Amino acid sequence: MNKKQIKQDDWLRRMRWVGIPLFVISILSLWAGQWLANPTLGQIFIVTMPIVLVIGFVYNIRFVMIAVRLQKQEANKASPPKK
Repeated sequence: MNKKQIKQDDWLRRMRWVGIPLFVISILSLWAGQWLANPTLGQIFIVTMPIVLVIGFVYNIRFVMIAVRLQKQEANKASPPKK
């Protein structure tokens, strides 16, 4: 299994492109909202964190699906054809 090949998947790239900045915004809003005692920043955290979690779960599920698919393809290539 080649992780480089898996990570080149278009959907995984899109999820990273959206998920990582959203994660940073979410965590920064949590910290800044707590530090500044600003409830609006806390609401931004409440809105962005579920989105980030869903993107993360979907990313992991897709990663595993692609990894299993590639393992099956490698196993089929390695094993002789059955009669």
